[in-house]
Amino acid sequence: MNPQTVASWTEPEGRYELLFHPAGDPLPAEPLSPREIEVARLVASGLPNKIIAHELGISNWTVCTHLRRTFSKLGVTTRAAMVARLHQAGSLR
Repeated sequence: MNPQTVASWTEPEGRYELLFHPAGDPLPAEPLSPREIEVARLVASGLPNKIIAHELGISNWTVCTHLRRTFSKLGVTTRAAMVARLHQAGSLR
């Protein structure tokens, strides 16, 4: 098994912990929308929400909504974990 490291925030301790997932974990049954993938790609390139909103011509609130839905579909809680999960699944190529 080839593990994939994903960082996540734990409550109530208020600290990061590393989680290991087997490489090649499939994405969830509910696929990401084209816009969710587009937002995720911009996050992966290091852009903050405000710049993503400007680039796509949408509100900052809409960017947050796309990220919240993506986090829920992928079962992650951070931008880094989202990018790692999508990268290991090959969705950010």
